[in-house]
Amino acid sequence: MKLSPEDQRLIHNLGPSKFSKEGFLGTDTRSLQEIITDDLRTLDKTGVSKELLVQALKDAYQKARNVFGAEVEIKKDVKAVFHESMGRIPSPFCKDGLFEKGEAVVTNSVNNLSLIITSLGINLIEKHDFFQGRGCRFRIDPLVAIKIFKLLPGR
Repeated sequence: MKLSPEDQRLIHNLGPSKFSKEGFLGTDTRSLQEIITDDLRTLDKTGVSKELLVQALKDAYQKARNVFGAEVEIKKDVKAVFHESMGRIPSPFCKDGLFEKGEAVVTNSVNNLSLIITSLGINLIEKHDFFQGRGCRFRIDPLVAIKIFKLLPGR
């Protein structure tokens, strides 16, 4: 199947560049559509909506950003710290705009899971269902995020 010029540009933008040294696909060998489908299937299997997960990510990111460098409790056993980085990064999806480079590192002290949240990462999930590829430093694995934020229904 031949890709449209827009799809070709997107695939190029998802790779390593001067804006994203590692790119957005990491070491993942799956296609963009397979990555998206697999991650949405994970959400479906757990019964956690994308909207609920995105809200948890936004809340943690903002709480950490508000205390700027200090550790903040997100909920029992879940803490976050914000690290500022200078500059902005463009979304690999054209027309999404520029996003600050700061990151919030969120850790659950009970299950020892952690992840890195960026404003761009939240946008990629919210607007494009894209959690980034495996092996990418900024991938927000949906199952890991669900476990960190204790979002599983009935628990």
